[in-house]
Amino acid sequence: MELGRVGVRDRQLDEIRRRFRSAPRRSPDYFLTRTTICVSRTEIGVMRSLQASPTQLAVDERVTQPVITLLVNRLADRGWMKRIADPTDGRCVLVKLTAVGEDALERLRSEYRAMLHEQMATLDDDDVDTLARSIEILDGLIDRLTERYA
Repeated sequence: MELGRVGVRDRQLDEIRRRFRSAPRRSPDYFLTRTTICVSRTEIGVMRSLQASPTQLAVDERVTQPVITLLVNRLADRGWMKRIADPTDGRCVLVKLTAVGEDALERLRSEYRAMLHEQMATLDDDDVDTLARSIEILDGLIDRLTERYA
């Protein structure tokens, strides 16, 4: 591989990895079985919410409120989440990550990035070019849809 091609490939791989940032939320089951932290896909989704009501979490994760209550309790038992009073409505609570929960979420993200990097390193140049071009096409499509329907 010529020197100029290495730089292009590295930039393309960086862009592809950047586009996969939200992937832990939609983590494939194979990632969840290989992570060092025992966590479900829905628990990751709940953890990614900076601060939200249980009702909003249930809507976001497409589960019932009793299921969210169980998940929040389980995450709170691990010390990863805590309930706080809603500053705008004292009758309601919000849930947010604790410092320990933020560390666990960052560890999950780091493990996911490492797994993705390991697999992407096996791609040949043509596959990297195809993925990079696909991202350009998708970005253009999203831009056109946003302009048309915004």
